[in-house]
Amino acid sequence: LPREYYLEPEIYARELDSVFLRQWLYFGHASEIPAPGDYLVQEIVGESVIVVRDTPDSLHGFLNVCRHRGYQFCEETRGNLKRFTCPYHSWTYDLGGRLIRAPSLADGASIVYGDWGLHRVHLEVWKGFVFVCLSEAQPSPLAPELSRHSAQLARIQPERIKKAAETRYVINANWKLFLENYLECYHCRGSHPEFCVTLSVAKQYEELFTARNTVAEYNGGTLKLKTGMQTLSMDGRLVSSPLGEFRMGELPDAFSVGFSVQPALSRISFHVDHGVVQTLRPISENQTEWINRWFVHVDAEEGSDYELSELVKVWDITNRQDIHLVERTQRGVKSRRYVPGPLSPSREPAVASALQTYLTLMGEE
Repeated sequence: LPREYYLEPEIYARELDSVFLRQWLYFGHASEIPAPGDYLVQEIVGESVIVVRDTPDSLHGFLNVCRHRGYQFCEETRGNLKRFTCPYHSWTYDLGGRLIRAPSLADGASIVYGDWGLHRVHLEVWKGFVFVCLSEAQPSPLAPELSRHSAQLARIQPERIKKAAETRYVINANWKLFLENYLECYHCRGSHPEFCVTLSVAKQYEELFTARNTVAEYNGGTLKLKTGMQTLSMDGRLVSSPLGEFRMGELPDAFSVGFSVQPALSRISFHVDHGVVQTLRPISENQTEWINRWFVHVDAEEGSDYELSELVKVWDITNRQDIHLVERTQRGVKSRRYVPGPLSPSREPAVASALQTYLTLMGEE
């Protein structure tokens, strides 16, 4: 993209409305909110979002904004409550978001409580993965798209996993520079020696060229491991106990499955023993948050089934290498003489596709 797309606050403001407030964004996993009353709060592109379990079978998403004076009433990032009560003036909401008490304002006399429930956030749960959409308009359903791109994911039984670790990286660069870096392996051999122990760069080139050489918000695609490798790790050996159907019987060679939503990147990638969910969230036009969450089998125990340091090692090393690359790219893009160079058709087709999707969402193509 032209230089100004990575620098200008005005373009960044448009991106929030056209991309991040429109697309489905990964929020968490259902196992993180297991019981009625459990909730999580996350900051997503300037909005504080609550996801709460109302009943054993229902989750709701709301903005963390009291309808009286706008106070962010939920002050903890997670917990368990029977109802939400704003500490400011004690307006109270049930777990379905309905206003049930407003001191000195009688329902039907001063106000109609039914008109003053919490602002809802669109929410879908797909195989245990929780996605939200911040658009006021009704978005297109997510499940049909994900089912079309990742039928093999059922083999790891994603409803039977739990989060083992989470790392948040703050990157001093525009979010699109990190997206572009993530979507190509042109730089892998020279920059990621640990990643390339188990990853087949040649197979990954083919994967990127075939599976992602389309302009679309939803993509399949996997991390292609070398023949003989059991999982993505420092040596190709398992780092946790097997998942899903792989808990019984012989393990397949180099198994990998995943999908992504882009350009507001949410990426889910699993192997026979563990998986990682990665999300890209801009903080400003020149700062980005990259969140990685590692998942293991719901019954896996740290210390016996997995060692946390080994579970996260490959991606943590790779992420830190990528952050260095992207931050130095941001510095270079600031040069007044910077003009974007041509993309390699065989090495960077996924970058071209993602940027085309981005421009379409921005109304520029």
